[in-house]
Amino acid sequence: MSNVNIIANHAHVFPKSFREDGTVDSLKALMDECGILKAVAFAPFSDMVENPNRWLAAELNGEDRLLGFGTVDFSKENIKDQVNEIFALGFRGIKLHPAYQKFSLVSEKAFEVYGQAEKLGLLLSFHTGIHWHRIQDYNVILHDEIAYHFKNLKFTMEHVGGYAYFDQAVGVLCNNPKTTFAGLTSVFDWEMNKFWYLNENRLKDLIHLIGAERCIFGLDFPYNDAEKTKHGIAVLNGLGLTDEQKQMIFGGTLTHLLDI
Repeated sequence: MSNVNIIANHAHVFPKSFREDGTVDSLKALMDECGILKAVAFAPFSDMVENPNRWLAAELNGEDRLLGFGTVDFSKENIKDQVNEIFALGFRGIKLHPAYQKFSLVSEKAFEVYGQAEKLGLLLSFHTGIHWHRIQDYNVILHDEIAYHFKNLKFTMEHVGGYAYFDQAVGVLCNNPKTTFAGLTSVFDWEMNKFWYLNENRLKDLIHLIGAERCIFGLDFPYNDAEKTKHGIAVLNGLGLTDEQKQMIFGGTLTHLLDI
């Protein structure tokens, strides 16, 4: 286990009726078992629960260990209003999954999200890497276009492009050092997460190239259980990093980005 207080990104939460092991209570139990102080909880999508952002706000009411990220319904036209509501609910960012949501990273609606999020200071977390949808819509290199057009918008690239697009993700990260961050989420398991797996050499290369201060540990709860989470923590602890580097990856960077 890490010897620092972990503040983790990227936990999906759901109503019990949708996924029994994905509730807020289940997430807190995993956090307790794995020594995680705080975590970012992602709202589900609108095909999973009605009014997902309001649902998450109600679930997190009084939860001082969990920080909310909202979602946007791209089937609707009121994109800016949705982003404004996410901010008004007190959420710190937005979860974006172009493959699941089936939108292009450079579409007009997506640019509306980016522009309004930039104005409001919201952090975006993009799912990257193979997710079984038309790759042209979420080609990792397109994140460079986002960074180019929205120069003050900060975002994480979750899974860091995965096995297939790691090099492109690193290219985007190196090209945009002030606004882009690497989400070390579901990249530690060679079997279960083989499409996103990054071996120790790749992890060391990434940290060497962009710095630990731009890397963020993520859970991918409930898809990763407590044992998988502990394994990811152990992998990072086994890289020979300094205490300062581990502190940044395990919470320092996220704390700074979310101003907590």
